[in-house]
Amino acid sequence: MVILQLWMVFIKPTYFYPYLLLTFLPYQLLPGPLFLLFAMHFLGWEGKIQKRKFWLFVPFWIFMVVYLWMKLDVVINEIPYKVAYHKYFSVFKVEEVITLSYAFILALWCYGIVRSFERQNRDKKYDQVVSHTGWIKRVLGMGLGLCILWLISFLFDAVSIYNWGNYAYLPTWFGFSTLIIYIGYTGFRQTDILKERHALNQFSKSKTFDPEFAPMEKEDPSTLKHFQKIEVLMRVEKKYLNPHLDLPLLAEEISISPNYLSKVINSHAHMHFNDYLNSYRVAHAKEMLETEAFRQYDMLSIALEAGFNSKSAFYAAFKKLTGQTPGSYRSQCEKHHES
Repeated sequence: MVILQLWMVFIKPTYFYPYLLLTFLPYQLLPGPLFLLFAMHFLGWEGKIQKRKFWLFVPFWIFMVVYLWMKLDVVINEIPYKVAYHKYFSVFKVEEVITLSYAFILALWCYGIVRSFERQNRDKKYDQVVSHTGWIKRVLGMGLGLCILWLISFLFDAVSIYNWGNYAYLPTWFGFSTLIIYIGYTGFRQTDILKERHALNQFSKSKTFDPEFAPMEKEDPSTLKHFQKIEVLMRVEKKYLNPHLDLPLLAEEISISPNYLSKVINSHAHMHFNDYLNSYRVAHAKEMLETEAFRQYDMLSIALEAGFNSKSAFYAAFKKLTGQTPGSYRSQCEKHHES
């Protein structure tokens, strides 16, 4: 409704169909509170406002009453559109200032809740926390950027010697239209991915994923004990699920230098560190792709749950280590199940 009203104001169909004015309500005061409540629910945040949600919508209800009063005036007194607009022009401007200020306050409030959630979950896997908060922070960043653009449009329209009218707000309206669509799409998709990752995580907890390495003719006993420690970290503790695991971090875990760790892996796994790490992630992903219950799951959910930080990294590593894409591997497994 916000998008519809924005473009109705610009295109002005109300000049030809005045009754459309009856559909105009202060919907622009709703996305902020609704997104804040959604973020609270999504992050499982509990606070006093959860029990007093009504207060978040007080500005909306106040201007709802004002809008209804203006509509009654227009309908009862049969005031033309242009006359009504100029009569209540100051009301619209006050509403715009309040809406803009309220949007800033709610965005900063929401950002504070996100930061609080991240601090409280420092002990959890980094990718699990980011999957919750990353997209919310992106939306908040875009929203604050658009609020600044809105403020610039407002000031430009107020001080400009030219009568720009609604044209001054065109970039802002286009931006908010895009943002609202993005919020809806991303919110639903992230919720689905979260549910899928929870099911995948439960499935993987009791399993051990073993990649295939080329056998050695003769193992080096001096490096074998270190390689066995690495294997315990990978097979038992599943360190590969950390998407930010790198050579120095793993070397620190077993108290050896990164160069020596690289030598150990090369000697016993016959591959570089990145391929060794991704071989575990790919083995983990293959197990999920082979499971019929996860046939319709999003590839991004599987990629993140296997330790990759993006779908593109997952596809590149899977193709390199298996010679086929995750999609073709899944199709191959489906055909095997059907036969």
